[in-house]
Amino acid sequence: MIDFLTKNFNFINYFFEFFALVTGVVLFKKHKSTATKIFIFFLAYIVFVEFVGFVLTYLKSNTLVHFVRQLGVTTRLWYNVFWLFGSIVFILYYYYNLFKIKQFKTVIKYLGLLYVLIFIVHVVFNYNAFFNSHHTFYFILDALIIFLCVTLFCLELLKSDDLLNLSKSFAVYATFGLFLWWLITTPIIFYETYNTTADWDFANLKRRVFLFANIFMYTCFVLGLIASKPQKNK
Repeated sequence: MIDFLTKNFNFINYFFEFFALVTGVVLFKKHKSTATKIFIFFLAYIVFVEFVGFVLTYLKSNTLVHFVRQLGVTTRLWYNVFWLFGSIVFILYYYYNLFKIKQFKTVIKYLGLLYVLIFIVHVVFNYNAFFNSHHTFYFILDALIIFLCVTLFCLELLKSDDLLNLSKSFAVYATFGLFLWWLITTPIIFYETYNTTADWDFANLKRRVFLFANIFMYTCFVLGLIASKPQKNK
């Protein structure tokens, strides 16, 4: 069973991502007046980026992919950076629209601007590394941002009446899923240098960790979309 999951890592991930998106689309009308609709757009973004990854991985003979490789982009690791960057921008925008406390919204606003600036500067001064390696810098920075968003969310939750209706709030499911995902996956990134064909034990372990973390996270999203009782943002 474990071998099957490891060998079909990508396709199992695609299934859970697509299932979460389909659930969001089916229930979009239910959440269209809340910040949750932004999260559904986020799920659509994830599926789109994963589609790009699928093309780069399994359709290497494609003319466009061949052209990109001729430009010097010889690996698909750069695409993972876009996944991380775009996801964090979406998540920041989601929490910006979710928060009701003005000071928290301001923190998220300037944090987002600072994050974009750091990303641009890092790409400019690390151009080759950006296109041909998977820099741990992004994982660490993203993990810190998620931790701050979760902290602010918990503080606002303590000051609101929503604390009495946790099971009816999609934000609780989403925050819990995101936080656990980053908490589980971030430590393994520090050992990224071992993720090579020379050490299949670690490479397979990393796949399994990410697979089960992904399954857990997207399951939280699906349960949240189904179980939550939306309240219109004021």
